[in-house]
Amino acid sequence: MNLRCKKSRPLTRQESTYRDDRLFIIATEDTHAAKQYFDIFQNPRIKVRILPTEGGLSAPEYVLQRLDDFMREYQTMEEDEFWLMLDTDHWVEPNHIAGFNRVCIEATQKGFQLAHSNPCFEVWLLLHVTDLESSEQFRRCQDVVHRLKDTLGGYRKRSIDRDRFSPETAAVAVARAEKLDDSPGDRWPQRTGTRVYRVVKQMLPG
Repeated sequence: MNLRCKKSRPLTRQESTYRDDRLFIIATEDTHAAKQYFDIFQNPRIKVRILPTEGGLSAPEYVLQRLDDFMREYQTMEEDEFWLMLDTDHWVEPNHIAGFNRVCIEATQKGFQLAHSNPCFEVWLLLHVTDLESSEQFRRCQDVVHRLKDTLGGYRKRSIDRDRFSPETAAVAVARAEKLDDSPGDRWPQRTGTRVYRVVKQMLPG
């Protein structure tokens, strides 16, 4: 997917003149936690641009639209990657799952990659600090957040304790998430798990 000729606006003056780095554009339905989390990666050869939810526009189609808008507005390069990061949470309930699946199909058709979590992004954070057995299932995001609070001694989406998350603990979380992923060919984890490991794995040193 070569996008060099389609964009007229550089990301910034510095980025337009020095782009031997790799750009990860991640659109997420989360407003606060994901942006804070990805700030821990300071690899000079990688830049991460989070497109968070603003104004309550967190439905899957709005999150996908943010990736589309970014592609139209900015110059990107062939090696840059676009990721759609959603929580399954209530989107896989019978009255929502058809629309959720349709957004996933559309995203992959556009060349975007999927990094969904079941039931929510907090599963990824939890895997930094504790292992989960495949038999341990969380039906609601609220249950994951309660477990995360108990494990960390507290948790707030608006201000996560980034001292508890690092590239080193991310490497542990990647291994744990891969172990949990018993349906890698599906568009999202069918049981408690997270595909955030697929994007983070590329950001780790070595």
